[in-house]
Amino acid sequence: MKRLLTFAFTFFAPLLLLAQQEPGLDERIDQAFAPFAAGWEHLVFYPMPGTDIPIVVIILVLGAAFFTVFFKFTNITKFVTSIGIVRGKYDELDHHEAYEKAAVNIVDGDIIRTIEDEGKHGEVSHFQALATAVSGTVGLGNIAGVAIAVTIGGPGATFWMVICGLLGMSTKFVECTLGVKYRDVGADGTVYGGPMYYLSKGLKERGFTGLGKGLAVLFALLCIGGSFGGGNAAQSNQAALQLANMMGWESGSAGTIIGIVLAVIVGIVIIGGIKRIASVTEKIVPLMAVIYILACLIVIFANFSFIDDAFGLIFSQ
Repeated sequence: MKRLLTFAFTFFAPLLLLAQQEPGLDERIDQAFAPFAAGWEHLVFYPMPGTDIPIVVIILVLGAAFFTVFFKFTNITKFVTSIGIVRGKYDELDHHEAYEKAAVNIVDGDIIRTIEDEGKHGEVSHFQALATAVSGTVGLGNIAGVAIAVTIGGPGATFWMVICGLLGMSTKFVECTLGVKYRDVGADGTVYGGPMYYLSKGLKERGFTGLGKGLAVLFALLCIGGSFGGGNAAQSNQAALQLANMMGWESGSAGTIIGIVLAVIVGIVIIGGIKRIASVTEKIVPLMAVIYILACLIVIFANFSFIDDAFGLIFSQ
């Protein structure tokens, strides 16, 4: 019996060792996508010659600064108005039909001044629109993004994130305004809009029809890529890692399995269109926001004695 056990252990031990050393499905997926991700990272975050600052960051900050000055610091002066919009203070204005249907504003079947001429209101409420937008930014931007920025750039990165965030509010104001101005409303009330529409229509009005269509197509393609990366892969990966660590799952395929489950759940919501997405997010996001704010307050008060040191590091580094 001992000889049999010894033989079995001697025969199967190398196989078990080989199985442990063989990379799991998660690792194989990472290895397959690593070269592709590295290539895109080098392209998107190509630095300004002589510096380590990516060109895309400079473009975004300068553009946001221009919008802030051009619109007379709307990110500050209209902040109270934005809160009123979210609270529904101006909802009744959306329900009034236009006094006149100005047919002269119809160009190639598109109504130029959509809000006034069509007399249509959106498919979702203002709060639902806000909840939908916040649902995709809090985790990746406010938690993971901040942590990565501080890790790479040091405490001083916090100051620049605050400045860029304030300036970025003006960019978001411009983006949303253009999105509403150049949107289309179908016969069934379905709203179609976004950068693809205002790039195409807006530049067409300026005589750059080909450029507008080209940029619209380019944005749509890049948006698909962005949805795979920042929109899905990064967030689902973080969720999978946390769940695997909490549950003690050591399988090399745990991340993939969790990702598939998340994809099915999200798919059920997305198939229902913007109305179902908004309906789900308006229920989840408030709870998520409360948990996020409470967690921040707990961290702050638990380290209250270090707040002055933290501000010192932020402004000195």
